[in-house]
Amino acid sequence: MHTELNEWSRRLSTLSGFDAPAAGWSGVLAARRQRQARGNLRWTASIAAAVFAISAGLGWWLHATQRDLAQTATAEAQPVPATAVVRAENARLEQLLATLPERRVMRGSTAFTVAELEDRLALLDDRLSRVTLEPNAPERSERLWRQRAEVMNSLVQVRYADAIGTY
Repeated sequence: MHTELNEWSRRLSTLSGFDAPAAGWSGVLAARRQRQARGNLRWTASIAAAVFAISAGLGWWLHATQRDLAQTATAEAQPVPATAVVRAENARLEQLLATLPERRVMRGSTAFTVAELEDRLALLDDRLSRVTLEPNAPERSERLWRQRAEVMNSLVQVRYADAIGTY
């Protein structure tokens, strides 16, 4: 035990001397207050920067969303004639759907989603067959073809996700 004390004593004697601050204890307390004030200022500045960044991001996102909504409203106000492009897209999606392997076992939520989308497709096909009999409804036909393309795209995405095993 004496050897340990001697070792500690030797180590302590190698340390450089310590000079007390000129102002004494009040100087130590003043330096501590200065460090705390700088730390508080850093926290305040970092919080203000984070709030600014979030506000700027939200403002940009809201502006982009508002611009997209205005473009969508303009696009919906001007009817675009149904072209062969929408029908070709439907045909391409049907062909892509036919190439996807059909799994015998799938999750219940996936099966429900697939069934819902297939039911919507059947309903849209029924409406399309009725609209073709009406000569004065080309706008409805265009809208139905676009809806069918959107539903087909959703169905292909769900079936593809199921085929590769992601849910």
